[in-house]
Amino acid sequence: MRRALATLALSLWLSAPAAAAVDETLVYRWRLDGFLGALAGLFVPSGGEGLLTLERLPDGNLRSELRITSNERAGGDYFLYGAEWSPATGSTIRAWSTQRWRGEEKSKRAEVGQAGVVDIATAVFVLRRDPPSAPRQLEIWSDGKLYPVLVVPHGVEHRHSGDRELEVRHFSVRGYRLPDRRLWKGQLDLWFAEDGAATPVEILVARSAARVRLVLVDSRPAAPPAGEGEGR
Repeated sequence: MRRALATLALSLWLSAPAAAAVDETLVYRWRLDGFLGALAGLFVPSGGEGLLTLERLPDGNLRSELRITSNERAGGDYFLYGAEWSPATGSTIRAWSTQRWRGEEKSKRAEVGQAGVVDIATAVFVLRRDPPSAPRQLEIWSDGKLYPVLVVPHGVEHRHSGDRELEVRHFSVRGYRLPDRRLWKGQLDLWFAEDGAATPVEILVARSAARVRLVLVDSRPAAPPAGEGEGR
């Protein structure tokens, strides 16, 4: 019943016509965040580049990817979250995640195709397009599994971008407990600029004890990077 209500809420939430999607690449610098991040930085890469891309596909669907790469290793280590999704419903059609670390690679890929389900890459654009004004339940696909999550708006905050101070809206995505359901232990925080395009100027992604904070530094015409596991 709860899943049905979440699906209905998302369908109503996205029922208004959306502006045509535009191919886009946003460039970030990332660092490990917090005390545990500082400790982890003694043993693993602690910074690098992040790319958030959006690409229109011939059939009208969209492909979004968030790729996090290290500038401290020559082995091509990276983390990637990606999805193909429907702009009409905001739901993920298929999703994939890949990581390459110290010569070992792990990949997950799934056909999702369920109304009311998003993944990390899709969630950024869905919330950016039509951010909620009150807490909202969703389902998130993460590493091959589905979890109930709650999107919470935190109001307007201030963030620095270069030498400018920006007004941004902060949203958090967290797992919550339901009977007989897995608890999502990841975290996603988004800070959207009040600039008409709701540009994500800062993103925080957490997996287990690792927290990666990405800060926007540039944008450029879309050119999604090549690599394994992107579902091409």
